[in-house]
Amino acid sequence: MSGYVARVRHDESPGGDVGLDPLVRSAAQRWADTDPLLPEPVNFAPGSYPLLTVSDEDGRAVAAGTMHYTWYQPGEVGRIWGVPDQHWLTPIVGGPDPSRALDSLLTSWRDQLEDLPTGTGSESAALVSWPARDVCGIIPLQRHGLQPYTVLAARQRRRGVPPSLPPRDVTIRLADRSDLTQVVGLLMEEHRYEQHFGGVFLQEDTAEQTRKVAARALNRSRSWIWLAERRGRAVGLLWVSPPERSRWAKSLVNARPIAHIGYGVVVAQERGNGIGTALVGQAHQALDSHGVGVSVLNYAAMNPLSGPFWHRMGYRPVWTTWEVRPALALR
Repeated sequence: MSGYVARVRHDESPGGDVGLDPLVRSAAQRWADTDPLLPEPVNFAPGSYPLLTVSDEDGRAVAAGTMHYTWYQPGEVGRIWGVPDQHWLTPIVGGPDPSRALDSLLTSWRDQLEDLPTGTGSESAALVSWPARDVCGIIPLQRHGLQPYTVLAARQRRRGVPPSLPPRDVTIRLADRSDLTQVVGLLMEEHRYEQHFGGVFLQEDTAEQTRKVAARALNRSRSWIWLAERRGRAVGLLWVSPPERSRWAKSLVNARPIAHIGYGVVVAQERGNGIGTALVGQAHQALDSHGVGVSVLNYAAMNPLSGPFWHRMGYRPVWTTWEVRPALALR
């Protein structure tokens, strides 16, 4: 944008000499005013390279962002949930005109992606996570060809629908190691459905990878996987990671402790019968009794079932991940 200067730094230590502290304070104030669940943004750590910066006409930093590249090799579990080559921008945007600053930052990022020798082919994506309620970023993100991909939603303690009973012939219990086959079957049904939204890519070894992950969870003394059964047949599950296994989420929300819901699935022929609501109610009772301050989960932005359901359960968007494929389709 006219009057704004974009730079890329490869060998400087972010901090005082870069002059990013006022930028971080500006972003922190806007985040606090926008959404009380957002964490306070932190300054860029030494070694956050390459670092993109945008300065205004007076030389003050109005935006900055680190570029991060992730490559999932064949056989890695992470390859199920995205394209192999993922280019991430982590932005902090402030100043009096954050829309303009973000627009300039995205333009600079696009220039950097064009100069990369590899990793921007047909199986690549450019991704940015942006606070859902920070609406000043929507038009710049759209202008650069990005679209909403996934939503991270949160529910604070004791908020949401009250517990409800499942249908009369459905029972809900904690799964154990004897339920491995049924759990894997439900998870694979969820994977197949999520393929429709471009967020899951089934591989030849996906079922085996899923079995290994599920087996580890079911071998714990308390699995935190609730299983719904109708006359002995598994018809749904809810998989929760308690706070000691959800520490990675502390950078996403400011409430504590945090739990993460990784999977919620009800078989297609049983949807709409109250099984999902009852599963979530059971999990919420356990989370509340354990003093969990906030539970978080992700769902595909285009999934017509997940968003409405989780909103009814008391969850609301905190972060939206925007994506464009391939990475060089970023405008």
